[in-house]
Amino acid sequence: MAPDPGTDDLQQAAADFADELTRTVQWANPECVPFRAMGVEGRDRVVVAQSPDTGIDLLVGGEKLILLKVRFDCAFDHEGRFLAVERSHFHVSAAVSKKHPLFRFEYERSANRTPSAHFHIHAHRDSMTYLMVKSGSASRTGRKRTEPGYLPTIQDLHFPLGGHRFRPCLEDVLTMLADEFGLDRHPDAFARWDEGRARWRKRQLGSAVRDDPQTAVRSLRALGYTVDWTGMAGAEPGTREDRLRSL
Repeated sequence: MAPDPGTDDLQQAAADFADELTRTVQWANPECVPFRAMGVEGRDRVVVAQSPDTGIDLLVGGEKLILLKVRFDCAFDHEGRFLAVERSHFHVSAAVSKKHPLFRFEYERSANRTPSAHFHIHAHRDSMTYLMVKSGSASRTGRKRTEPGYLPTIQDLHFPLGGHRFRPCLEDVLTMLADEFGLDRHPDAFARWDEGRARWRKRQLGSAVRDDPQTAVRSLRALGYTVDWTGMAGAEPGTREDRLRSL
């Protein structure tokens, strides 16, 4: 039975998600501040973040090397049945410069001028800056670069990351950091993150099927399954073209 999309149910669903996030990051740092689900006054929204929002210290050789800050803004989906992420971010900084991220993974469900899931790199490269200046107003997001005194940087670029359904999950970020920088971690961390990644992709696959049930039906029939519409009320669900076309 689908939950009633009331504040209490949303709070519980978000609290369960917060607990899952805490378990995920504790494979890298068992002493990190837990995640909590915090309601937004006057809105059917819940913020899932650490409280206090100190970030997750990631260690290499016992030394604090990286700071990872994670936040999710959640609500129920358009059907009022499943917890959905309205926006999220994973910010990766060097521990010695916490206010200046090295790179950022971000998601904005209602984005219309930038990719919904995107990646920012905080760096400087003369050739990239040159291209951004020369493009001027020729690009959709480049008009502000023509403003007097504006100096574009690489962090202004939004690199797309798979849209609403196929964006990276927290386990991807933690695995990448562990692979590239040799994070201290529990011996079972990679296996647990693999399991978490599988759970994430199954959830996202379920959401993708709801976006385009007809393609799912054709694929299942091609595998030999018998699939028939048995809904008693309303028309057979159609394809959400906006979700499929969204960057």
